[in-house]
Amino acid sequence: MPFSSITFIFLFLPITLIAFYVLPRKGWRNLVLVLTSLVFFAWSDPTHIHILFLSIIINYLWGRFIGRAQTQNATKSAKTQMWIGILLNLGLLGFYKYTGFFLDILNSGLPTSIDYTQKALPLGISFFTFSGISYLLDIYNEIHLPEKNLVRFSSYLIMFPKLVQGPITRFITVRDELLQPKFIPLGIMEGVRRFIGGLAKKVILADSLGMATNKVFAAEFNEMGASLAWFGLIAYTLQIYLDFSGYTDMAIGIGQMLGFKLPENFNFPYVSRSISDFWRRWHITLGAWFRTYLFIPLEFARKKAKVLRQQSNLMIVFLLTGLWHGASWNFVIWGAYYGFILAIEASGFGKKLKKAAPFFQYAYAIILIMIGWIFFRITDVSEWGSFFSALFGANGWTNLVTFRSLNILFYLPFLIPAILFSLPFLHQFGEKMKAKGGKALLALDIGYIALFLFTITFILSKGFTAFMYVEF
Repeated sequence: MPFSSITFIFLFLPITLIAFYVLPRKGWRNLVLVLTSLVFFAWSDPTHIHILFLSIIINYLWGRFIGRAQTQNATKSAKTQMWIGILLNLGLLGFYKYTGFFLDILNSGLPTSIDYTQKALPLGISFFTFSGISYLLDIYNEIHLPEKNLVRFSSYLIMFPKLVQGPITRFITVRDELLQPKFIPLGIMEGVRRFIGGLAKKVILADSLGMATNKVFAAEFNEMGASLAWFGLIAYTLQIYLDFSGYTDMAIGIGQMLGFKLPENFNFPYVSRSISDFWRRWHITLGAWFRTYLFIPLEFARKKAKVLRQQSNLMIVFLLTGLWHGASWNFVIWGAYYGFILAIEASGFGKKLKKAAPFFQYAYAIILIMIGWIFFRITDVSEWGSFFSALFGANGWTNLVTFRSLNILFYLPFLIPAILFSLPFLHQFGEKMKAKGGKALLALDIGYIALFLFTITFILSKGFTAFMYVEF
């Protein structure tokens, strides 16, 4: 049940909000959140509902085990329980996501092959697994105590706004709201605005550009001119941002409607001045997760290493970041690509880059980001050479495969609003309108209503597609 479906917008979400706020006791609201989250998951992926229950049980129990060991000052036992809990989480994720990938590697080096049918990936497993691991590690690091109330813990781990695609949320971020859910009318209004904006970004812009990019990247690259290749790359660059940030806007908006403050996940990454800056702005909660639970511990564990410690740690982190996105060599190489660039920036180039002209900084960042999306989008590594050849003019400006032959001329105008929504100017304008209040805010809300009606018309006429990151 995608957020952009008519069923979710006009049936599931209103019923959830009414049930959530009509209850006389605040403690019951967590139960509503758990039940509606289970329905939300089962609607789209009923065959894996047991995985969701298993994740709840593992993280709830091992959180209690770690906490109990700490109260008894049993440091070794707490550490052992922490590792067991993490390994159980990773084992669940690894079985479904990486078994086929690693068996393929193993089969390539063995005289006989191991037959294996890849299991379907449970919905959102990469996201709720990382949330569970962060919960256990935060208990072990004594950032917060284990949650004793199973319903309240479950509402944290599987709350439907963040269940499928994040943002990856630490328990401490929403703990107070879970303890005392509050009805905040202004928060609901702001949540509605945020939801509408994300819905429009996804349905009108990302889905439209997605129709075009699917045709471009399914075409024969050897017969493609540079103009079409550049259009496909630019459109995909915009599409993946608008799709994923659109989901995040909707998730954060739903959270606000329910009285929760979910963390931001994007900060206009395409205005970055370096790749380091890009990763501070793109998928912020994933970057924060790897920095908190992997990079910083690696820095401490290897503090005696004198040569290239930070650079090698960056490579490790981003190899795993790539692998987190998918069990495929293109994602591993994509992660290594960013790890290598970040290692270079950490070696002194980043400081020199800050002294360069702003235009050079922006150009440097966006070109490298777009090249990175080639590795991400084209899963067959053997096709990269053909696409790069087309991109840099080996086949001429135009060739046999054209905009007209692919029937994508209609989508060219979508680039302009897509670029505008990828830059901070419209957001800054909206914030100024809110700050003024009065007629300015009324005019802004009328604009949001009009945008919502137009988006619904768009859904009814053209339908909707799944969010891109649901695959990861």
